[in-house]
Amino acid sequence: MTDPLAGLRPDHAGISVGDLERAIAWYGEMLGFTVDRIVDIPEDTGRLALIRKGDFLLELFCIQGTAPVPEERKHPTTDLRTQGMKHVAYAVDDVRALMADLKRKGVDVVWDVVEHDGTWCAFVRDDSGNIVEFVER
Repeated sequence: MTDPLAGLRPDHAGISVGDLERAIAWYGEMLGFTVDRIVDIPEDTGRLALIRKGDFLLELFCIQGTAPVPEERKHPTTDLRTQGMKHVAYAVDDVRALMADLKRKGVDVVWDVVEHDGTWCAFVRDDSGNIVEFVER
């Protein structure tokens, strides 16, 4: 019998943002994502954009009337106290070089480059306050 999980692999992650155009610009300028497509959400409640970096898709939801990211969700340590998804992490070859570039672009740094259990990582916030991690293994 064939393993039904044999083809299981990551496809995309979804993030709620406050301003779709601003989020598309942030992910494009900071991380090199390009727009795959933009779709209206039924019943005129908002739009979503699928943006791409290589084979990875990020789904950005912009829904009318949403609340901004609460302060406690904007830092990895305090965010762990709330259930749910914590962040999207991206593997990079040189986290120090990436962070230097992002800081030149004015990124909102949460944690600059630190070693955690033998892995180098850093955390930033996107333009809506969502946490983004970079990992160098």
